[in-house]
Amino acid sequence: MHTNKTQNLPGWLSVAAITLSLFVSACGQQARATSSPGGAASSGAAASLISRNVPAFASSDPYPAAQANDGSYDTDWRSQGVPAWLAYDLSKVPVARRGKVLVIWYNQSYDYDHTVNGDLAYNLPENYTLDVNAAPGGGNPPDGGWKTLVTVKDNHYHSRQHLIDMSGYNWLRIYVTASDGASENYDASINMDVFDARSALTDDWIFFGDSITAGAMAQYTIGGVTAFAQLINAKVPTHFPVQEGGGIGYLTSADGLQHLKGWLQMFPGKYVGLSYGTNDANGCVDPQKYYNNYVGMVQIILAAGKIPMIPHLPWGRTSNIQQCGPALNAQIDRLYKTFPQIIRGPDLWAFFQQHQTLISNDNIHPTDEGMGQYRLQWANTMLKEVYKVGS
Repeated sequence: MHTNKTQNLPGWLSVAAITLSLFVSACGQQARATSSPGGAASSGAAASLISRNVPAFASSDPYPAAQANDGSYDTDWRSQGVPAWLAYDLSKVPVARRGKVLVIWYNQSYDYDHTVNGDLAYNLPENYTLDVNAAPGGGNPPDGGWKTLVTVKDNHYHSRQHLIDMSGYNWLRIYVTASDGASENYDASINMDVFDARSALTDDWIFFGDSITAGAMAQYTIGGVTAFAQLINAKVPTHFPVQEGGGIGYLTSADGLQHLKGWLQMFPGKYVGLSYGTNDANGCVDPQKYYNNYVGMVQIILAAGKIPMIPHLPWGRTSNIQQCGPALNAQIDRLYKTFPQIIRGPDLWAFFQQHQTLISNDNIHPTDEGMGQYRLQWANTMLKEVYKVGS
């Protein structure tokens, strides 16, 4: 019997903030596909998302394979140890939509890269391959004939995107041979989406920042608010964005500048959010130094051919945030004037100043409800600024 192992979440984030996968008692070696065939995205999802509810299979099924692509990011597929694999039958997806595809998987570990701040990961794929197979669909996954297109070793990121060419192939598989985890959490646990790369890359987002970004811009529901991509899709049914949360606890703008170039090498998309400032304000960093760090990050993003998105840092109750935060937000306004290419993110200072009950007892981080509202502020702002629709 495979037991439901508890994830001991780092920092201030409560266990309730992350909904763990449902426990299923059956422990057979072949997971049953529980979704109907057809390959189309669920009703209301954009045509670029091609893996929603396609038949899914896995090497073990205590947490069913279908939870990896069922439209909920609050449940996921979790293996019974590693090595382990998750496979999708994409044969019913029109051939034109499954040539060049974008594969993205998400793990519910808190930090984008937990090695930066020394926190823990949980059931995170560390060594894995992406494999394809030309065998006909409609049945169980083939035993042989797999071709490896991507090989990753020593991964410590909680989500990754990969562009691959599936032309001539019907099956996609992620095969995990090593896990980065913590006690009782050395399985593989992910959601995985596949997009038609022809349209997905222009609607592909990542949000870098500190612990507030890590909590607010992940995929799982928090404070009753679903993922950023789902919020956009609810208002603009022709779009279902690709989206990663790139937050890491304790980081400052200087840390963002140090790591950003390396992070962008793994991100093939278009929109790059930068939400640093709370830790800078708590340390009363010199405003000019803060501005210079942001200038460096914006220049890196623009040089990579991507679009920066920058909000005002959120209001908080600590004396240092109260004293030093406004001067840092003034530097954000200065950035807007210097770089008109920046998409202006939400004014999180004004929002939380007007909704102070959404700040937790630590006087810095939003409550779970506040995290959800933070996410909504981002979605509503981008609906207006990028998708050109009202909230």
